[in-house]
Amino acid sequence: MTTWDPDHYEEFFAQRHQPGRDLMTRIDLVDPADIVDLGCGTGRLTAELALRWPDASVTGIDRSPEMIAAAARTVVDYEVGDIETWEPPGPVDLVFANASLQWIDDHPRLFPRLVAMIRPGGELAVQMPLSWDQPSHRILRSVGAEFGVEIASPPTLDPGDYHDILASHADTEVWVTTYHHVLSGENPVFRWVSATGMQRFLKRIDVDRHDDYRDECARQIATAYPPNDRGETVFPFTRLFLLARASD
Repeated sequence: MTTWDPDHYEEFFAQRHQPGRDLMTRIDLVDPADIVDLGCGTGRLTAELALRWPDASVTGIDRSPEMIAAAARTVVDYEVGDIETWEPPGPVDLVFANASLQWIDDHPRLFPRLVAMIRPGGELAVQMPLSWDQPSHRILRSVGAEFGVEIASPPTLDPGDYHDILASHADTEVWVTTYHHVLSGENPVFRWVSATGMQRFLKRIDVDRHDDYRDECARQIATAYPPNDRGETVFPFTRLFLLARASD
């Protein structure tokens, strides 16, 4: 069974965390008392939430014990928990979910449930990758099919659908941004996806075939994302952002 590797995930720390920081700047709460970071990973952004609102009680939730073990090195409270079933002990002012909800099914049910955790006037702040159709992830799927693995598309909906889902629960703003990450080193896009999206395939492939799967993905991704004359690899990556303010 594969597990999350915090050090591998953090290899492209600046690029992975920029969308979360951009989302954070759009949150306009003045003095929240309780903040929850769902899918906190290694806790870097959770700690930044605590720095921005030092008087708030901040809790990071992640279902990966490896990630929580890394996050525990910071000053915030962390818990191992599953977003699908976790409930706060009481209403909170901010639910922050950066690059985590795309792993959770049934968004028409999930998003109203999350908004219901928030006090009137509080906010749900979400960022999710829209990477399913980009070349790197198409390669993961096509090679996976050669190994007998078919992965369902993520549960992420069209941006406008989230307005419809939350219309009776919150005032909602949704936008989409494409980042053009400039990466360095050998085959950096492969290194990027092997820490995240590839894990869904490795969990379904026999361990003795993992290297074969990785090698073929690496070969095809290197062809799809060649470096430029400066040795840089540009990796376009589109992400969906959502802010929902709970109705008073």
